[in-house]
This record gives sequence, structure tokens and C-alpha cells, in this order.
Amino acid sequence: MMLRVVIVDDEAPARSELRYLLEQYNDVEIADEAASGEEALEVIADCKPDVVFLDIHLHDMEGLEVAEKLAAGGASPYIVYATAYDSYALQAFETEAVDYILKPFNEERLDKTMERLRKHMRSTQKGVPNEPHALEHTLRQIIETMQPVSRSSSSFSRIPVEKATSVAFVDIDDIVYAAAEGRNARIYARYENYITSFSLQDLEKKLPKEKFYRIHRTYIVNLRHIMEFIPWFKGTVQVKMNNTEETVLPVSRTVVKDLKSRLGF
Repeated sequence: MMLRVVIVDDEAPARSELRYLLEQYNDVEIADEAASGEEALEVIADCKPDVVFLDIHLHDMEGLEVAEKLAAGGASPYIVYATAYDSYALQAFETEAVDYILKPFNEERLDKTMERLRKHMRSTQKGVPNEPHALEHTLRQIIETMQPVSRSSSSFSRIPVEKATSVAFVDIDDIVYAAAEGRNARIYARYENYITSFSLQDLEKKLPKEKFYRIHRTYIVNLRHIMEFIPWFKGTVQVKMNNTEETVLPVSRTVVKDLKSRLGF
């Protein structure tokens, strides 16, 4: 039983990350991708997938609107919402989605999504409709457990970053710090640095708070990679990071006390 999948997201790195993860399953075929709501409607009508992984926020319309248009047009793929925000879970529930997963994607969590999809597909092939109350029960379980999952330190392991001709993936433990660069964030690992498609604020939401700390409006650091805490002038502080350049970064006065506590002194 093959699952034909369409991925809908207006961010290329997010599509690439999800494609990579889904391609690890032997029973998944990536039928196509779409970068907007309008493109999604055309692609889905053309290739008739079994499953659509659908971002909640698209630049031309909401993912929930895409799902409603599909239903109104008679299309009935299974919908899995994929988003960085957990505040839309109840609306997703109302559109009878099979699942709702948070970005950045977690392999273990995606395994559970795939099991749900396989279960629904088996029921359909046997001619047994998915009972509304059963779907309701499943989605209520998803919503009830979503908050702990979204805040878990193991909720994901990699961040998609842009290279000259491809998208690469950086393990979060290899990130030394991140800096704002225009509207985007640049990630600095020990030996290389990469631009991302995320703003620093978006990146902060994706990184586990027990490991990363916003020391300044333009910098987020990995607490494990702080080498030195350096008193500066007039009560200000800097930190030295353990990348190859031993970069020294400023710390905002307002977070000095809290940072010291996080560092254990």
C-alpha cells in the first residue's frame, strides 16, 4: 500500500526537510510539491494524492482555507497540518484533519503520523469508513498532548539552512550561536555558518529553550558553547563562544542576572 503525498509549504527549506523525512518511508511516494494555496489546489486536482501535508500559513491563503476548498470541490485526501504554531489545533480539528504536527519536524512524531495514515488507508481499502467519533477521539488526544510535544527538548534535531545550490540540515547541538542578518537569521556552527529562511524571532521559537538563550536582540546562543563570561564596562557583560573564531558577543543588561542563573552562578 503506497501513500501518494503532496507537500504544501511556502518555504523551500521546510518542504525539503519534510520531503527528506518522508522519503525514508518505503510506502511513501512524493507526488508533488506546492508553494502556495492556489498552486496546491491545482497540484492536488491534477495528481489526486492520498495525503496532503499542508502548512497552516501560506502567503496567499490559510491552509485551513485550502482544506475547505478541497472539501467543497469534492477532493478527499487525508490532511496533515504542519505548522510552527500550536494555536490552530482546534480549527484543524474542525476540518477533520488526520493529524497536526509542529515544525521543526521530529522523526519520532512523524512515525506516529504515518501509523495514523496507514490505519485510515487500511480502513478505507476494506470499505470501512472512518467513524467521526473515532477521528474526534484521535484528534482530541493529539491536541491534549501537543503542548508538551511542542516544548520538548527532543522535539527536533535539525534546522534547514541554505547553501549555494541546495538545502542542508544542521544538528541543533552543533549550533554555537545565531545572529540576525537583515530579516533572516544566520546560524554559526563551530566551523561553518549558514543563512536560514527564518527570522531570529522564528528561530528562537524553534530552538529548545533549555539549550538556547536570547542574550541580545540580535543574538541567540547555545548555552553549552559559552566558553567565558566576561565583565565589560559599566556593568555590561560579554560572552566568548567556542567556535573557531572564539567570537565575543554582547549581552543585554536586562538579561545578565538571568543568564548568570542559567549558567549556574
